[in-house]
Amino acid sequence: MTHYIENYSYPYKTRGSGAVTRTTEKLTGLSRLSHFLVGIETIETLIDRATAYIRDMLHVDYCRIFILSSDGHYHFKSKWPESEDVVENIFQLVSSSTEAQRPSSLEQVLDSKARELLGLKIRDCHWIIPLCVEQSQVGTLVLAKTNSSELDAFPQDTFYLVDLIADQLGNALHRKQLNEQLENSSIEVVLALSKTLETRDPYSGAHSKRLASFSEQIARHFNFSARETRELCWAALLHDIGKIGIEDSILHKPGPLDAHEWEVMKSHSELGAHIVKGLSGLENIASIILSHHERVDGEGYPHALMSDQIPMGAKIIAVVDSYSAMTEGRVYKAPRNHEEALSEIKQNSGIMYDPAVVEAFISLFDGHNFLD
Repeated sequence: MTHYIENYSYPYKTRGSGAVTRTTEKLTGLSRLSHFLVGIETIETLIDRATAYIRDMLHVDYCRIFILSSDGHYHFKSKWPESEDVVENIFQLVSSSTEAQRPSSLEQVLDSKARELLGLKIRDCHWIIPLCVEQSQVGTLVLAKTNSSELDAFPQDTFYLVDLIADQLGNALHRKQLNEQLENSSIEVVLALSKTLETRDPYSGAHSKRLASFSEQIARHFNFSARETRELCWAALLHDIGKIGIEDSILHKPGPLDAHEWEVMKSHSELGAHIVKGLSGLENIASIILSHHERVDGEGYPHALMSDQIPMGAKIIAVVDSYSAMTEGRVYKAPRNHEEALSEIKQNSGIMYDPAVVEAFISLFDGHNFLD
């Protein structure tokens, strides 16, 4: 995946204090950028915010960060049909070298269409810097100062700082790209396991997809991060994955289970946690799968956890799992309608279910604007 994101004005300005020297200001800005790059979650946000940091730190009028895609090309949307070809020509200036171009006027290297594409004018002094990790290019940083000469736009003491920025930015982008690759691999594993469960038990497959939809919306209510939301949805899809280890005579029994059969069925949460615990990228969802049948009063299984001992993701799945099970019904039990299911969940708020999660779940239906 590749990204091209416009910069915007960063609201916090380091300049302006007479007691702070320009050198101190730059070092402070570099430190902030370093901490920021470590903490950001997505490539989109990283690029969007980093351009603003860099503009402010270097006092430039223009900053763009282009990411090199896995196929070795730069891609972004623009009004020019041939924009990708134009950009390819621009960045061939640095594609074969890990050394930055010297700052120069645009008329030396870019035609009028390329300048307009990038939003630059002929008198703007620009600087093209490759972003590399161990001699491999991961992107390109473009800086520019309007109506400036090379010396005015980029003083000599700026060069070392730009090198440090490019190094930090290149490494951060590389880390995020690796994380995305791992995430994509994890998604493939989740989908494969989900398909396996659906093949083994068609009811569980459809049921799990419904839970993932509910869970994602509750995650937004609690302002979960992108990673937390993603992992919650994965856990919802795979919460019953342990059922692939339950024998058919119990899993597909067309009626209530006896005491022994129920004990076997209850083992599915532990089996599921064991399955995902050893899979790279899915380790964090094991505790959610393990605990999604726990109750806040301590009467759940498999470990009789109480309230705060239960992971938040498991509390969410407990509510949406119960609602879906009641409204979908079973072979041996007729489904309940929406109002009956909500009433049961409300009655068990603080007993089986976390009250905050119950409140969040019910709020999904306010105004009848919820799409299941």
